[in-house]
Formats: sequence, C-alpha cells, structure tokens
Amino acid sequence: MAMRETIKESIFVFILFLFLAGTASAQQTKIHGTVTSSKTGKSLPAVNIGVPGTSQGTTTNAKGKYTLTVPSGHNTLVFSYIGYKKQKIKINGRSVINVTLKPVTIHGQKLVVVGYGKQQERDITGSISSVSGSEVSKVPTSSALTGLEGKVAGVNITPSGGAPNSQPIVRIRGVGTLNNASPLYVVDGTLTNNISFLNPDNIKSFSILKDASAEAIYGSRGANGVIIITTKHGRPGHHSVSAHAYYGVQRVSHEINMANARQFAMLANESRKNAGGQPAFQNPSQFGKGTDWQQVIFDNMAPKENYTLSASGGNKNYVYDISGSYFKQNGVVRGSGYQRVSLRLNNKYFLSDHVTVGHNISFNYNDQNNAPGNLAYEALKADPTLKPRNKNGGFTNTSKNGGDGNPAAELAYNHNHGFGYRTVGNAFIKIDFLKNLQLKSSFNLDFKRHQNKNFNPVYYVSPIQQNRHNSLTVMDNNHTNWYSRNTLRYKNNWKGSRLKVKGGLIFQKTRYETLGGRRINFPGSAPNLYFLNAGQTQGQTNTNTSHSSGKLSYFIRTNYSYKNRYLVTATFRADGSSRFGPENRFGYFPSLALGWRLSQEPFFNVPAINNLKFRASYGEVGNDKINSNAAIPLVNSGLDYVFGQNQQVVPGATITALANPGLQWEVNKQLNVGLNLGLFNNRFQAKLDYYHKKTSKILTTVPIPPHVGAGAPVVNAASVLNRGFDLNVSWQDHVGNFTYNIKFTGSTVHNEVLSLGKNQNKILSGNRRNLGFTTRTAPGHPIGSFYGYKIIGVIQNKQQLKNTPTLNGEKVGDNIFADTNGDGSITPADKVYLGSPIPKFTAGLNLSVGYKNLDLSASFNSQFGNKILNARRAARGFRLLNYPARFLKRWHGPGTSHFQPRLTEGSNYHTDQFLQSGNFVKLHNIQLGYTFPAGVTNTLQVSHIRVYVDAENPFTITNYTGYSPQIANNNVIATGIDDTPYPIASTYTFGVQLKF
Repeated sequence: MAMRETIKESIFVFILFLFLAGTASAQQTKIHGTVTSSKTGKSLPAVNIGVPGTSQGTTTNAKGKYTLTVPSGHNTLVFSYIGYKKQKIKINGRSVINVTLKPVTIHGQKLVVVGYGKQQERDITGSISSVSGSEVSKVPTSSALTGLEGKVAGVNITPSGGAPNSQPIVRIRGVGTLNNASPLYVVDGTLTNNISFLNPDNIKSFSILKDASAEAIYGSRGANGVIIITTKHGRPGHHSVSAHAYYGVQRVSHEINMANARQFAMLANESRKNAGGQPAFQNPSQFGKGTDWQQVIFDNMAPKENYTLSASGGNKNYVYDISGSYFKQNGVVRGSGYQRVSLRLNNKYFLSDHVTVGHNISFNYNDQNNAPGNLAYEALKADPTLKPRNKNGGFTNTSKNGGDGNPAAELAYNHNHGFGYRTVGNAFIKIDFLKNLQLKSSFNLDFKRHQNKNFNPVYYVSPIQQNRHNSLTVMDNNHTNWYSRNTLRYKNNWKGSRLKVKGGLIFQKTRYETLGGRRINFPGSAPNLYFLNAGQTQGQTNTNTSHSSGKLSYFIRTNYSYKNRYLVTATFRADGSSRFGPENRFGYFPSLALGWRLSQEPFFNVPAINNLKFRASYGEVGNDKINSNAAIPLVNSGLDYVFGQNQQVVPGATITALANPGLQWEVNKQLNVGLNLGLFNNRFQAKLDYYHKKTSKILTTVPIPPHVGAGAPVVNAASVLNRGFDLNVSWQDHVGNFTYNIKFTGSTVHNEVLSLGKNQNKILSGNRRNLGFTTRTAPGHPIGSFYGYKIIGVIQNKQQLKNTPTLNGEKVGDNIFADTNGDGSITPADKVYLGSPIPKFTAGLNLSVGYKNLDLSASFNSQFGNKILNARRAARGFRLLNYPARFLKRWHGPGTSHFQPRLTEGSNYHTDQFLQSGNFVKLHNIQLGYTFPAGVTNTLQVSHIRVYVDAENPFTITNYTGYSPQIANNNVIATGIDDTPYPIASTYTFGVQLKF
C-alpha cells in the first residue's frame, strides 16, 4: 500500500510541476476580436484560436468574442472551427483582429484508418465504421471498449461482468464459428487479442472493419471482424500538456429483491410441507427483515479514480507524445479491486525528407484482488434469519438450517491476488523513394506476464465450510507474440485517376507458457509466507504447459478511383499457419469491392443530396483459432497404472486425443451491399448495409465410438449463416449558440446453423447444476440455442391432474408440460427449441447538445429478441436456500397462480420457466460538462479547463430479474446463461480536464 500511495503522490507532484512551469511567461501582447461566419454573418461561439509553436490558445465566447495573450516573437494566429476552413492570420502589430470563417463541406475528406493504411472517407468501398477517441473516452472507465457500446451498428458489446478490469465480449455481425468468435485488435499496427492495457485517454480513433473486403487484408486474423485503434501522436509546432483526473463512486446497478427473514421462514416451511417433511421454523412471524446478505458483501460507495498526464508536440525534426496514468478501482464486492500504472511513448524522427523512423511503446503494471468465485450467488442463497457473526464474534454457521456456507466468512478468508505487467509496442522505418514508392518495415511485440497467488488459510465455520490445512496455489503465465511486417506502397495520380497499390510480407510467432504449483501446511498466514518454498514438500503438485504457433503471410491490395466517382478495391492474401498439417498449411483469401458515387456524376443535380454512394463487396477470410496441436498427435505422460503381482505403480503415457493432419482453414464468405447518403449540406447522414456471411469448414469435434479410447479429433465439419442489416443515421446542426447532434445505430442478425458434419446432428452444452444440458446447437437454429420442455401452466386441482400427462409424477400445484408431439405422454421427445441467446436486433442512440460553455451528452443502447437462462432459479436441491421475492406469488391453492408452481426442492428438467426475455433499454452514459471561458483560462494562463459530472449505467429498463440482462461469455455454444456473475455497477463521477 505504501508503494501505491507513493506512486499517486509522485503523479500529483508531476502534474503540479508542469502546471507551475506553464505559468512562466515572457513579454506578451494582448489581442482581442470577433469571429463571424461568412455564410450567416452571425458570430461563432467556441472557435479555437491558437498560437503555433506554443501552448497558448483560447476559444470564442457565446458572442463570438475572444481575448488572447500572445508571447513575444510570435506573429501568427490560427482559427479553426468544425465545418469551416481553417485560417492563419498574421498579427503584424495589431491588437484587434476580426476574422470571418468560410464554411466547407467536410464530408468525404476525413481520413479513415483501414488495414495497413488510411483512406479518404469518400473512397471507402467496404463496410467500415469510424469513431473518434474523444467520443469513447468520454465514458470514465478502465476499458476503452466500454465506451463503444451502442455507437457502432453491427457491433454488439456485452459486459462479461462487473469485476474491476473485466473486459467486454465483442461480437461483430453475429457469431460465425463454434470456436473463438472475438475480433482482432490492431493497436498502431500491433496485432493483439485484447486491449486491456490501453488507457482510453490515449486513443485518437477507432475503425471497425465489418465486411470481408475490409477484413481480407488481415486474412486469417480478420474472420471475426477487426477493430483498429490509433493512439494520439504529436504535431510539429503544437506543444501542449494535458491532464485529466476523475473520481467516482460505484454501487450495484440493480440488487435482486429477495424474501426477508419472515417471508423466507414461511416459504421454507411450506416447501418442507410440500415435500412431506417437518417445518424448519416453529414461528416464522417472530422474524423481521433479518439479514440482507447482499448488503453484507456489497460496497455501494466503492471508489474509482484515474489520473492521466500527457505531453505532445514536435518540430520539423521529430514529433512526440508521452503520457502516464494511474487508475484505481475498488470493486462493489468488498475486498476486490484493481490498480494499473501505464506509460506510453509515441515518437517519430524525420531523419530526412525521405526517411522516417519511430516507435510506439506502451508499458503497464497491474495489481488485482479477486473476489471469491460466485460470491454474489452465495449471498442470494444465504439464510436471512441468521446474522453474519454470532454473539462470540465468530462467523455464524449458516448451514444449520440446511443452507450453504456463510458468505461473510468466505469473503474474510479469501486471499486471491494477481499482478503482472505487459509491454506492447513497435518500432519502424519508413523510406520514400523514386517519387511514388514507399517502403515500411516494422517489428511489433506484445509481451505479458501475470502471476496469481491464492492462499487458503485454516478456518472452521461449519462442517461444510472449513479448511483443515492451509494451502497456497501459484500460477505464472507468460505470453509472447512478435510480429514483423514489411510493406511496399506505390501511388500515383493522372488524368482523373488515382491508384494506390500496397503489398506486404508478414512473419508472426506466438508462444504461451504456464507454470504452477501448490503446497500445504504453511507455518502461518502472513503475506510474507506466500511463497511455495514455505510450505510442506510432501504432497506438493506442479504443472507446466506450453504451446506455440507461427504464421507466414503475404498480401496485395489495390485501390483505384476514377474522377472520384468509380471506386475499386481488390485484395488478395495468403496465410500459412503451423496449426495445420503440411498439406493444408496455406489458405488463400481474395476480395473485391466496387463503389459508385452517383452524386458526383455531371447529370446528377439534386441540391438537397450532397453525397450518394453505392457500395458492393464480396470476399473470403479464414480462421485458425483452434488448439495449436490439433493436427499433431501428442503423447501425455503422468498416466500411471498398477501392474504385476506386486501391484506396483508403473509410469505411463499415451495419446489422449486423436489428431487430424488433414485439417483445413475455416472459410468465411461474405457479401455486403450498402449505400451512403448525405443531405442538406451533410447535416443529415445515413449509411445502410446488407450483409450475408456464410462460414464453412468450421473446425469442431465429432462423436467417435468410446472403444477408440481417446478424445475426438478436430475436423472441418460445420457451416453457419449470419445475415442482416446495419443502419447508421445522424443529424447535426446549430441554432445560434445552441448546437446539437443526434446519432442512431441499428442492427439485425439472423444466425443459423446450416450443418454440423457427417454423423452429427447436434452439439449439447450448457450443463448447469441439476438441469443437465441446456443448450443445443443444431441445423436450422441459432448457435447455442436453448432446448428443453415447454410449460403451459400449473395444475390447479386433482381433476386437472387426472387429465394431464406428467413427466415424473407431478402433483397438484406443479407445472404442466406441453405435449408437443401429441402422443399423450411427456417424454424427452417433447423437448423443443426454446429461444436463442443471440439478440435479433440491437440499437444505440447518442445525443449531444451544447449551449455557450455548457455541453450535455447521453448514450443509450438496447437489445431485443434473445433469451437468458436464469440458472439461479433452478438451483435448489434439498437445502433451505433463500427465495426471490417473486416466489411470494407462487401457487398455494387453486387459482392462486397459473405461472409460478408450488414450492418444491427444485427441478431436474430444463424448461422455459427458467428462461427470461433479454430485452432491455439502458442509459449507458450521461454527462454534463462546463468549459471555462477565455477570460478565466487566460488569467490562469491555461488554454483549456473543463469540468464534468458523469453517470454510467444509471438505469436499465428491463423485465429480467437478475442483476443485469447483459449476459455473455466466450463459449459461443453455451452463452446467455446467468450463473449470477459479478454484478455490474452504476458509477457517478466528477472529472477535470486541463490543457496547458
């Protein structure tokens, strides 16, 4: 803790030092004036005015007026405003400078980051969405992906839980594989599988590649979509120092309404009676509200804070961007938390007019305390008639009435700590020669190491909650991914034609190793003993695994434009992967995209339409996300057996899983048709895409006879279809001092399994507690569909029971199972498709308004058409576990309920009574900010000061009864199952942004 506090103090001192250094000034000249629009003649508020080569700057007030102090030796002012042409004005000794800005149509001129390069927006033929980093970093969070929720059509971002530093699950245009369906992330050219190391304040822009034409240049890595992230960099002549600090508190967004002590005792007695047993409580009315176990484990004032400091600038010889940050978050589950210290250095050096070298290096150290697994679920089950501690101060035995362990004790005896570091970066050289040629070579590295120590002390709470021998488990994980890219680019313009050709050669190597061990009987429980050598050697265990893979790839891409009207993009990439056998190591992935800007045709004359572009593309990409050794038979040791008359243990080894040297690439074939529309001087913009994506040769396992004696091999068997529409619509305008922006995104997806291969018609998964398999992946239905019995009511009386087919001796008050095949009995043949965890429609709405120095923004996201399995509702068994308050509406007599059956000890069958609608509309973020006027900033000699208050996840409109309707995991055939994960938090934050 001392080290952490020292780090915080050092950062504050550094910020203070830069602030004081920025207040020093030389001889200065004060200039004032008014900025107006040449189109309207009215004054323009919030125009940026800066002095090149310095950090001096200001903005116009609501009346378009400004005052700026200019250091001696500087004779130029720069005026810039969104939608208007930038102007450079010479001072020439004047003290009053009035400026008129001219509007400019900016649509299509913006540079958008694409695979291994940039393109003007007007030339893009594929389906690519671009989001500015400032729009995303507005949400004060540790994960940059959280800020993307609801902002990009076709991209569904779902929290994997609310634990500190938990990373969202991202799906781009549905689920197209039975394996890892996560997208590829490219950070300044470095390919990686996650971006947990990134500070959102460092991000300049996101580009999301959604169709095969845009993804094909990444070949096998782009099968699930690509998210390209560009970080901030310096500019020659613009030196600045920025600081951003915020502090917030968190609370559980939605606590589950449970029965209180009196209600629980009453329901428990009723359940025992229905089971033919004796009452558990003699007098339920003696209890009041009892213990709210959620309040015992939750901290509804959990703090979250962040401090970021950055400096950028440059001259004709180099540019730089340096930043450091400290982030700390206490979890809403007591005892959990996360800290991260990040440093980043992004520099370029211009050695000559033709040679540029540079590097972009990010380093972070993280430290995390993990909450006990499923602690929230344990709290929901706990007996509310008991207190966390007894009269002697010890932990109460909460199992004496038939319940589970004490959640407070589980929290107190938890010592699960992880820490590690990660370095992500690249170094490059770029050479421009022969006028139109450019050679660029880069080396990229992603290295991370993480160690976790889990100490379990000696304790006794009850017979089912005790530990007789303390123990320590240590796991050390190392992951190295290096990547070398070499590209040659040619570009030329002539007679209305623009041509750009880029080719490349890529080498990649990935290696992962884990080393772990466990010992017991440590001499104490102090943290300085959390090392394996301090424990008993007898009975120690260890594990050490490793796997590696490599790739060799080459590609070529051609972009051609004729008179800015006719656009062509053609790409071809070949990927060779060591995960396949020698015969099928290489996969070949082509794509072609065409575009027609109808609005640029001479015959097109519709004044209201500023931009109308049609796009069409078709392409193929591959996927090799399987075990590194699936094509190679591996012998596993440690399989000892007893042989001989003396019954001696003989060491053994054998092949435990069959290999398939004939494995081939998964192939994703995608068609995309779209249009771009801009109206009314591009104040209104829309983008509509239709996509049809079929994945074939999906890598999966198929059943083999048990007598083979080994696991099933991976084969190319399945095929899956995803199709749907993506829509982006926006409107931006201003009325006097009032500006506003409205953006809507909407996406549909139809997911369907087409085949699973020879001799396989289903894949069962989602085995949960006493329900058995809950999901079924089968042709004709979505991946991971829920499958089971339908419930059509509750048996109200003996006469109805007599006329109702039963499954397992149901009684009056139990569920009525649907006889779906009409044979007059209930059997497994009556199981049917019950719904899909994949949303059919997702949408986002983003609003922003500004008036004078105030700004207000809000973002909403939603999903519809999916189901969630509330697994907690099914897990009861023969124990007294607390009930959700909705059980008060159970059947307890004829006519009392037609949907909630009588209380029993639980169900052994998966039915749709455990499924709930996943529909929701959520206010993801709302923020109110105030930018201090020029008079204040000039007095303080600070170019920009903004303060804001922010609320993240303040409310969700849903009928789902769990902590959150946003449920997902990386197992695509068993997702949408709510096992009561770490609850999602609502966060309320105050922040300050400074620029010197």
